[in-house]
Amino acid sequence: MYELYELKDTVAENGLQLLYVTCFRYEKQWYGTRHTHNFLEIFFCVGGDCEFHVRDTMFLMHPRQFVVINPGVEHVEKAIPSDPVEWIVLGVKGVHSDLVNDSDGYYHGDFSSDDKAMVHLLVSLVNELQDKRDGYSEACLCIVQLLLIHVARSSSANIEPETTPMDRLHSSIAWVKQYIDDNYTTPLNLEMLSEKVGLNRFGLIREFKKLYGVSPIEYMLSCRYREARFLLETTDRSIINISRDLGFSSGNYFSQSFQKRFGVTASAYRASHGGK
Repeated sequence: MYELYELKDTVAENGLQLLYVTCFRYEKQWYGTRHTHNFLEIFFCVGGDCEFHVRDTMFLMHPRQFVVINPGVEHVEKAIPSDPVEWIVLGVKGVHSDLVNDSDGYYHGDFSSDDKAMVHLLVSLVNELQDKRDGYSEACLCIVQLLLIHVARSSSANIEPETTPMDRLHSSIAWVKQYIDDNYTTPLNLEMLSEKVGLNRFGLIREFKKLYGVSPIEYMLSCRYREARFLLETTDRSIINISRDLGFSSGNYFSQSFQKRFGVTASAYRASHGGK
């Protein structure tokens, strides 16, 4: 089952625009395609379970839960055949959610404590869209604004008039930096990082340099070398093992690049810093 209700001309005085509402149920194995939007999207799970992927994070969605996806954030849903999922999804333009950790770009929450009010609003919204009585688009807009208030209460986030594109861009670049901080020992490349934030590789390099003074790959290498120096100073692990664990392609490459960067070999650095 899939129903799409488009309301592209439904705009509130504060600029909030209700683009669409979709209602659907998946009963078979289904994998979506990773994508982004230039508007806010909110998924309300009203039945069943599914997998939800946002950038590099995966979590399960259960009934009476919701997820808020900010503009420009990559995501995809995956159905679980054993427990068909039922969704109501809103596409809303002109607003941005000020999340607890905005660099993540999403919020996964639970509205079970506000169950009666939220379900009543969702049912009312769908009824208005199905009946299409006089003034239904204005009624839908009022209902959605109430839903946003309840979502904000449940997520401790402010859903406010949309931030500038530059604010969203800075949030995406901050996420890339955090991702590198958490994963610098694993294989990383510009193409993968670019896809996660919806930028081309040249745009990512340019904006990352503006904020942090170096390219993403140079920042990743600085994290690896920082950890390498710490391990050389404090452990007796072999240089080959250190290079392998930090994601370098070979011990020889690590030794050569270490000497080029710091002017001494890794062995000499260990000896001069009291390494074990």
